[in-house]
Amino acid sequence: MDEATGQQRPGILRTLGLLHGDLRVQHGLSLIGYLVLGALAEAEGGPVPVTRLTALLRESGDRVSYLLKGLQAAGLIERERRARDRRTVEVTLTDAGHARFAEAETTAQALVHRHLGLGPHAG
Repeated sequence: MDEATGQQRPGILRTLGLLHGDLRVQHGLSLIGYLVLGALAEAEGGPVPVTRLTALLRESGDRVSYLLKGLQAAGLIERERRARDRRTVEVTLTDAGHARFAEAETTAQALVHRHLGLGPHAG
């Protein structure tokens, strides 16, 4: 229950659905795309192996590869084979990816705070 309004807050499932919709409309990102950009942003510009993203998302390699292709086509990430081990593909966030994530993060923080009372402004 929201103490300020006395109204029932939406649950986590509804909030995630709203977040997915807001990210799509406002930033052109799916929820999983937002998660990928966030993981790369947390790496602070360092390359992240695709296998680490696959493990983080608990998705198949094919699904993550498909997602990364879309993010790369949008200019948000770069993918390169590791120089010392060509079997490993690494991903980095572009400047455009950093900017898109920062905007999407603002949207996500506001929505989660508004609907669940969680985040940096809670309490």
